[in-house]
Amino acid sequence: MAASAEYNLGEYAFPRGWFVVTNSNEIDGARPLSARYFGEDVVLFRGASGAVGMVSAYCPHMGTHFGTSNHSYIVSAGLNVQGEGVRCPFHGWRFNREGVCDHIPYYDGAIPQAARVKAWAVVERWGVVFCWNDPEGGEPDFDLPVFPEWDDPAYVRWQGLDHLVDLPCHPVEVFDNNSDYAHLNYLHGGKTLYYENEVQGVLYHQRQSVLSYRVDFGEEWQRHPGVTPAWDQQGEQPLSTDNAYHGVGLNAARFFELEAAELIAATPIDDGSCRLWQGALVRAPGGVVDEAARERARMLNQMFGQGLGLHDGEIWQTKRAATRIMQLPTDGPFGQARIWYSQFFNPRARAAEIVARVSGVHRVKGVPGAPAVQAAE
Repeated sequence: MAASAEYNLGEYAFPRGWFVVTNSNEIDGARPLSARYFGEDVVLFRGASGAVGMVSAYCPHMGTHFGTSNHSYIVSAGLNVQGEGVRCPFHGWRFNREGVCDHIPYYDGAIPQAARVKAWAVVERWGVVFCWNDPEGGEPDFDLPVFPEWDDPAYVRWQGLDHLVDLPCHPVEVFDNNSDYAHLNYLHGGKTLYYENEVQGVLYHQRQSVLSYRVDFGEEWQRHPGVTPAWDQQGEQPLSTDNAYHGVGLNAARFFELEAAELIAATPIDDGSCRLWQGALVRAPGGVVDEAARERARMLNQMFGQGLGLHDGEIWQTKRAATRIMQLPTDGPFGQARIWYSQFFNPRARAAEIVARVSGVHRVKGVPGAPAVQAAE
């Protein structure tokens, strides 16, 4: 496990940006959800208004964890989450979504200014909870991806993202996939028809089409024809995609032949480890969402999850940290990609200067670039 400093990414151990922290259905209004992100133990809770908060897990009073008690009176009385805040199970101090203590039940004086914990801005969308992390403490300076498919009645929605795996590697190793032309052929199987990357500010695109070889997913897969377009007699099928990283945490992908959109998310746990998620929105054949369409979407989600969580995942689980890459002219643009990535590990005042070094389209020597295709937003 290598840390951000070993990759020479910048001043900060953890980056600025939007990150997946849980699915909406994992947070109820009764108990906080304990987790660990950005090198800190945190709790997430849903207040009486339905809004979700995410704060550091330890009460500044005496260091009690907000979410691990099962036997405190506070917990048994249903007061661990009350109103718009989370209560400490030791002495009942309550902290709101901004991390500020707003009530001490046995004290009617002025609440100490130091009675506060770190808080993250949280947005709930598409059944997923996202947080904004910023080592400078600033407001969000770019938006979440856009998924118009979510509001299209012809699409089958994901039922929460799939938590694929926790990886003992830095998320930059996951991001490297988006500029790794060669692995498409040798890890996943197939032949690349075109490939290119493009840097656009906080967006990093990968556009590619691969003549994919049929993968055997077992008898269950064979019982569901139509999950992919028809394979030709050689068992080959062009699969064209546009992946767009929105910051370092979220990758919005479109699969054109499959009429599917996917969200891939990598969230730092500690400096050098991350949690990987994915979910797909799939257009129903004929635009009619019925049980067959939902089963097709389930199988596609399984295919995407296996490709990422098993094929790539087993590599990431055991590889040595690639703090330096022995790059070939026919590799993808790893160097330019990591420069783009580094903007989020440095003060935002430096971002424009960093991105200017690598802005534009980057192509692999000898590989055709992408034709005009719809860009993922």
